[in-house]
Amino acid sequence: MDPQRLTRRRVKAGLSQNDLAEAIGVSKQLVSAVSLGKASFSPRKLATVADVLGCDIEDLLPVDEARDRVRQFVDLVSVGTVTVGPQDLGKVAEILGCDLADLPAEDLATVAGVLGCDIKDLLPEEDTEPAGIARRTV
Repeated sequence: MDPQRLTRRRVKAGLSQNDLAEAIGVSKQLVSAVSLGKASFSPRKLATVADVLGCDIEDLLPVDEARDRVRQFVDLVSVGTVTVGPQDLGKVAEILGCDLADLPAEDLATVAGVLGCDIKDLLPEEDTEPAGIARRTV
């Protein structure tokens, strides 16, 4: 997590650290520690923070962190350290530390290629598709 990006998004949303803490159900001390880079939110809490701030998780991460996790995942699969398929979406999301629907379209396409499935198969029905991706209707 990038503390500066968190602070910029929080300020842009017009929230104090206390406001954000209340909105996501944590102490102001934790929000302060995360803002100083001394602590971090869990992946689930990070998703909640992004929702409250009206942004994507990637907007709160250092620019290359999310993409680096996708690259690491691809490397783990390619050397056989991790074995996954389309039925293992929960496991993949856990490895990547975020919901698959939160990935940029390019990274989602990479993950779909590794899993041997269509990108649309990675998106829950209720989620909005990443830009430029149309849901397949059956």
